Amino acid sequence: MKFKINREQFLKGLSIASRPTLAKSPIPILGNILLSLDETGLTLLGSSNELAIRTHIPMRVNDLEVIRMFLPGETLISSKTLNESIRKMEGNEIDVEIIDRTIAQISDGRTEYRLGAIDSKDYPDIDLSQDGTIFEIGAKDFVKLVDQTSFAASVREQRPILTALNLNAINGTLTAVATDSARLANKVVTLKDNVSFVANVPARIMNEIAKLLESMVGVETIEVSASANKINFMFDDTLVVSRLVAGEYPPTRSIIPKTHASFLEANANELLKAMDRVSILYAAEKDNIVKLSLSPESVVVSARSNFSAESAREEVALCKYVGEPLEISFNYTLVSSAIKATGAEDVTIGFNGGHKPFSIRVATDDSLVLIVTPVRT
Repeated sequence: MKFKINREQFLKGLSIASRPTLAKSPIPILGNILLSLDETGLTLLGSSNELAIRTHIPMRVNDLEVIRMFLPGETLISSKTLNESIRKMEGNEIDVEIIDRTIAQISDGRTEYRLGAIDSKDYPDIDLSQDGTIFEIGAKDFVKLVDQTSFAASVREQRPILTALNLNAINGTLTAVATDSARLANKVVTLKDNVSFVANVPARIMNEIAKLLESMVGVETIEVSASANKINFMFDDTLVVSRLVAGEYPPTRSIIPKTHASFLEANANELLKAMDRVSILYAAEKDNIVKLSLSPESVVVSARSNFSAESAREEVALCKYVGEPLEISFNYTLVSSAIKATGAEDVTIGFNGGHKPFSIRVATDDSLVLIVTPVRT
């Protein structure tokens, strides 16, 4: 195996395919990246126990000759070492040659590395087949869906199902739900394809895909294929394959209130800044409970230290409350992350008393609803 390759394109491909290899794996060989070269170009594959990413670097990109003077072949090279080597080189073109199947000689004409190489036959078989239910979703819609829901998924492994983002498609409507029991995010997207499926995808992997999409230019749509055990995302010569989280996602439809007894219309930035200012009392404490005191005359946010007589309060500007006077306490972090996820200038918070879950919505997007459970104090 031997080839010359444009450094920028090589580094771009490596940064994509190496994402799964950064996670610790009980299988040491998964710390390597698989390079496969043929007449169509160079294919890079990185994998972990849960995620696999394959990307392809063609021989030419528009008028740029990316790969030349090549001999086909396959090899495995340490993902971390290869990435660092190419990143630190300064030449525009990289020479790669595999010697005796055990040494990868890499040079830009000034700097030369001799890295260990492994025979590709030792790499485990990765199921990259695209089967099951297939549909397309806009790249911007996908990123927004992930940004507005994945933050609510649990990061604790005690209940693995809650670490997933539940995707449920029926009759061309895709609903994404995430919850950690204390909060819930529900987002609906209309699809062009009339498909039905259910998949529980690890939220952290959905975040990785969203970040990957944001780093790319010109990706407009994603082809998704969901089967019983895995889900595939195909875009811009890149295939991402994720295992699904086993189990049945808890029912969440009944948690979303259909009506509310009172409403708070607030400027998101003003409310966030007020909560942030009073929450400094919790810098050295585990709890970060903030209280809202609501009436048609005023909206006050306050906090009190658990270990001293210290307290803070602020009357929030640019707010309008409709309903009976109400006091409600909540975890500041949960509410602030939900408000930020809306990405809106103004939010509407609906209440049904001081001890029932309340909803956060925006007037410009009725496809999104966020739920937070209050704290009893």
